[in-house]
Amino acid sequence: MNNFTFYNPTRILFGKNTIARLDALVPVKARVLVLYGGESARNNGTLDEVRAALGDRVMLRNLAA
Repeated sequence: MNNFTFYNPTRILFGKNTIARLDALVPVKARVLVLYGGESARNNGTLDEVRAALGDRVMLRNLAA
């Protein structure tokens, strides 16, 4: 195995009106990993709201099973 260092600064937002803040908080050239469990994020529209708030940023999604 090769030696390496992985640096991963992370900001996690919770609460009301946090989705609306994403555009101001996430750099335009950022690649964003969105993790969610189950299907409720998709079914209640939250995932679509996040996608819209992120605009043209690259969004990688992962359904945590």
